Order: sequence, then structure tokens, then C-alpha cells
Amino acid sequence: MKSFDASWETRMYARSKQVMRYPFGDLVSRVLRLHPGGGRGLRVLELGCGTGNNLVFLAKEGFETHGIEGSKTACAKARAFVSAQGVQAAIVEGDFVGLPYPDAHFDLIIDRESVCHNRKAAIAETAKEVRRCLKSGGRFLSYAFSRRHGDIKACGGKPVEPGTYSGFKSGALAPAGITHFFTRDEIRGVLFGGLKLDYIFHHSNDWLYPKRRNEIAEFIACGQKA
Repeated sequence: MKSFDASWETRMYARSKQVMRYPFGDLVSRVLRLHPGGGRGLRVLELGCGTGNNLVFLAKEGFETHGIEGSKTACAKARAFVSAQGVQAAIVEGDFVGLPYPDAHFDLIIDRESVCHNRKAAIAETAKEVRRCLKSGGRFLSYAFSRRHGDIKACGGKPVEPGTYSGFKSGALAPAGITHFFTRDEIRGVLFGGLKLDYIFHHSNDWLYPKRRNEIAEFIACGQKA
């Protein structure tokens, strides 16, 4: 089984889309709450590291930093960006359903809306790989789109399976290929099954003016391996 959707290479990164310079603010806040003293002596993996914006933050906080990404172009851009920022991160071109790391290897694994760009079967396999690669006491921090996301109806996605859509005609998800939108039960039972949940948070970002609409809805969840 392969989980990487090639549209991220052909329609996103090869066209210089989704090239981010700065880390995501909420992710910064949540990582620093988990590790207020910094990451020295700790090993972190970002699933779907893109062009490296979060990796630079993690490396500067002292983590031994790793990223895995399916796009060859994104990996090249991430390596160049990390080097230009004067930090180190090991970036691998690979697939989530077969993580190329030993058992019990990471103190923290991060997913910022990367795992959700898959079918349900691949998501379940990825969750197993996350559990395998986490150390005892290690944590998984994930951001995943929810079924309240406005683009499901507004942007013309076609259903692939329950909760999974592709072929969006407009919006940010149009070039992204397959996207799964989670229920709370799926967060608990599939993505975080076998982990002790610290929290599940639901966030909705709504445009109120000039036209009211929901732009994004997502779950933010964190859990710990026993």
C-alpha cells in the first residue's frame, strides 16, 4: 500500500505552491507547551514536512529533527531551506504507511494536516506506524480536517468513500487530490487508537464579512504512548 498522492508533487510543490517560510503558530505554541525547556536530547519527526518551515523551528529548539515527505521537489526545497537557516534536519522522501525508522525511536511525532490527505485504509496503517515508532511516553500531535469543513460543500468535492473526497473544483484543496474529513470518533478510535489522549480540540475559522462562510474546520489532538 502507498499513501502519497502524486498530485502534491505535480500540482503543488512542482508549481511552487505551499512553499512556507514560517512555522505554523498554533503548532509552535503546542510544541512549546509539551516541551517548555526545549527539545535538547529529544527526537522529533514531522509527517509531511513539506518545504521545511516547521523543521527549522524544531531544530532551532534543539530537537534532533527528522521529516518525511512524499514529494521529491518538496524534499529538495526543505533541505535547501534548512541548510540556509543554519540548522540540521534529516529529510527522507518516503511514505507514511511504511515509516523507515526503528521501533520506539521518537519522543514526538507531528502531523499538520498531512495524514488526512489519504484514504481511510492508509490512515489506519499510518496510525499503526506512528504507534510503532513512538517511544514509551512519546506523544503524537495531529491536526486533521473535520467534517464541518466548509470546502466539502462549497468547493464541489466528489465522494470517494465515507468522509473522503477528491476533485475539488475550487478552494485551497483543489490541487490536493484526496482529502479525508474526520469525525471525533475517528480521531479517537482510528488516528489515536492505542494512545492515551491528552486532548481533542475542535477549531473552526469562519469568515464573517463581507460574506459569511466557513473557511476551515479541524481537529487538533494530542496523545501519549504508554
